[in-house]
Amino acid sequence: MPEKKLVHLTDADGTTAMIAPELGGWLLRYARPLPKHGFVEALHFSQAVIDRYPREMYAGNPILFPLASKNLAGGKEHHYEWNGQVFHMPQHGFARRMNWSVVEQTATSLTMEQTDDEHTRANYPFAFRQRLSYRLDQGRLRWEQVLENLGAEPMPFSTGFHPYFRVPLTPKSERAVCFVEIPEAKRVTPQGKWERFSAKPFPAQNWSVQEDVSETMFLTDLKKAELILIDPVSELEVTLNFEEAPRHRFVALWAKSPEEPFYCLEPWTALPNCFSRPKDRELIILGPNETFRAAMWMQLRPMA
Repeated sequence: MPEKKLVHLTDADGTTAMIAPELGGWLLRYARPLPKHGFVEALHFSQAVIDRYPREMYAGNPILFPLASKNLAGGKEHHYEWNGQVFHMPQHGFARRMNWSVVEQTATSLTMEQTDDEHTRANYPFAFRQRLSYRLDQGRLRWEQVLENLGAEPMPFSTGFHPYFRVPLTPKSERAVCFVEIPEAKRVTPQGKWERFSAKPFPAQNWSVQEDVSETMFLTDLKKAELILIDPVSELEVTLNFEEAPRHRFVALWAKSPEEPFYCLEPWTALPNCFSRPKDRELIILGPNETFRAAMWMQLRPMA
């Protein structure tokens, strides 16, 4: 890993989180001491992946901004058009590849900040301030995102989070038995190269992580903005709740393959190619001096 500062948070019950502000504000770990198991990691942690930053980020919980997923413009992938100009934008944006400065830190919480600079303005010509806070509270890890448009023009963006949950949750179990408890929702399927999407009902169910989602499965209109990853052999579960993030209307389920030691449950504000689908109104357009807020939490615990 590059020699960068790591921030360690610790709750009274021994729950810990580790964040790397200088590595894109990357949440690297969230773990708890639990009966019968000892210290359990909820997120996939890989030192080898971290050492390859920023080329690879298959671990922890990266932030996505000012774009979740990809966009095409003029037939070119990783580009978007705004006000008649075409700009380059890497997959999932640039926030996860930029340094964040620490604004406030306590034993159980951390607030980081990121602002525009000459590098961001070259392909994202907007003045912004983004704050990301993590806080431990009785074993639960909560985070809040606050975005401000500091410029005189409307600021377009989509955003999201990309947690890599560990599967299985303990060595005594195996990946094949793990599943995600999904509420009633709609499954969204892309047509062509994300020019449009179709939706159909998706009944509440236990979704096996052995299902191949390497092409990404999209859900929307969840009856409850909450997903639960369950490891029945370990008798543990991880809840991801985003009820305090109403603009995160979509969830992407993804893993490179059914053999990976991780499974991603990703709340997004928009589907891929949102800049090129203005009629779908997924793109958030923040007016001058306006603020966008979203909050989420995850909790690792014994099965209910």
